[in-house]
Amino acid sequence: MRQYTRQTIKRNFFVAMLLAPFIPVLLALGTGGYLFWNHAQQSGLDKLTLLSAYNARVVDRFLDDFLGDLAMARAQLEYPDSAGLRVVFETLAVKHKGLVDVALVSPKGMVLAYAGPSVYKGTHVVPGRWLDEALERGSSISSVVSGQMGLPLCIVALRVNAGDEIVVMRASLDPAVFTSLFTVGRGEGVDLFLVNPDGEVIAGSGGQVLTRDRALVEHVFMDRVGTAFRDSLSDAAYSSTVMSHGGWILGARKHCGTLFSAADSTLLFLGMSLLSGGIIVLLSSLYLTGYVEKMLLQRDEEREKLREQLYRAGRLAELGEMAAGFAHEINNPLQIMKSDQAYIEMLLQDFRARAGEDAEFLGDVDEMAASVNQIKLQIDRCARITHSILSFGRAGKSEAQNIDVSTFIPEVLTMIQKKIQLSNIALRVDIPPTRLVVHVDPARLQQVLLNLLNNAMYAISETAHVRPGEIGLACSAESADTVRIEIRDNGAGIGEEQKTLVFTPFYTTKPAGSGTGLGLSVCHGIVESMKGVLDFTSVKGQGSTFYLLLPRVPSSLE
Repeated sequence: MRQYTRQTIKRNFFVAMLLAPFIPVLLALGTGGYLFWNHAQQSGLDKLTLLSAYNARVVDRFLDDFLGDLAMARAQLEYPDSAGLRVVFETLAVKHKGLVDVALVSPKGMVLAYAGPSVYKGTHVVPGRWLDEALERGSSISSVVSGQMGLPLCIVALRVNAGDEIVVMRASLDPAVFTSLFTVGRGEGVDLFLVNPDGEVIAGSGGQVLTRDRALVEHVFMDRVGTAFRDSLSDAAYSSTVMSHGGWILGARKHCGTLFSAADSTLLFLGMSLLSGGIIVLLSSLYLTGYVEKMLLQRDEEREKLREQLYRAGRLAELGEMAAGFAHEINNPLQIMKSDQAYIEMLLQDFRARAGEDAEFLGDVDEMAASVNQIKLQIDRCARITHSILSFGRAGKSEAQNIDVSTFIPEVLTMIQKKIQLSNIALRVDIPPTRLVVHVDPARLQQVLLNLLNNAMYAISETAHVRPGEIGLACSAESADTVRIEIRDNGAGIGEEQKTLVFTPFYTTKPAGSGTGLGLSVCHGIVESMKGVLDFTSVKGQGSTFYLLLPRVPSSLE
């Protein structure tokens, strides 16, 4: 099975934390930005299309209006001479500031009457395509041509009746009039221009007149008349509309920098959002990775502590087995000593019978008997100690039996009473004379009581410099079916933050090497197996009270 080091886990976790939120955000922002860019681009092209169509309608309406004004002016012309035509010219010039001159031309191209600037005299009126179109269609709007003195003119012709004859009323307009029309409906940053079928700029919003401005009319534009598109070579967007008169084309151009400025700003905002989100994700990943690394380090430290505690627990178990072995080996010489002590007692009885009335000899025998009795007491004491050690360390299946805690507790105290006295701790025992029988395993109950007494002595040792130590051990009938065993001390007590951890395995407040943290956890499990309760109350700095609640055996079953 592959083992992962802390650094490997840290690196993998960092990469996962970085990519898990970043990739979906990147995909979402990328998709959203792409869709928004396309929408903004299409929206800009649609606006440009509407702008070109609107201005085309404006120019068409202007030309229609001018043709209508020519027709109305002809109705006011009584005589087709220059004087009458001058009146028509002045009337039209009031409304149409771009009007240059007006002339009546016969079908053969002869100028019948002329009104306009005196420098022209009408000699510049040359028959052309406009004359044929007007005679054939009734009206004609020509492209911009170079007129007298090289000035560009836009010719508008209308077929009219002069008595029984058909003549053509020809009017010329300054192309600048179209430029003035563009300024009204022109959007910001937009170039508007009129283009004839030959690709020449008739008039432009930038003042272009009768030019071949390739910056405005690229071949790509002429190839895609009537559509809106973006040209990557010129970095501009184009839109065009075919007009009703003259086959003219009204084009609109806008540089992409201004057309898509909002989209660029949005993309910049998305980029900044992505960058900010990436920084936040990076910092969060670093923080969480550091936190996880800290937790892993803490886990490793706890694992090392656990390994050390298990090692000490194993050593203690070995020590317990050794102690049980020592106790078993000590029992053998104790039995021999006890046999010899019994034999000496028999000899002393024989010596006493032989002494008769000899008082001095009887005194010696009595002294020897006192010494033998002392030896017997110590042999019995050693036997009880080894018996307790063997009982405490006995392995095997738990064997519950009825025991009277009133007599069992004093037996347990004999194992630890000497240690309590040497620790200069006062022991207060309160055991009622009545029988309090419980059905438990004596060895396990002994283990619980010894552990609680040892913990009480350790707690008192921490406050021995403050006040004299005292341990209280009491048992009583909690109720008709419950026996309470209580061990009380006036030691250091347990803090609030530690109370929830008291029965946790391997938790200990003792310094390293002084405890395994298993004692209370094991005791808690033992008491629960007895169908009892092990709990405590404690006040920090004042002491603790641990108590056992065990099921009481009814007197009828004792």
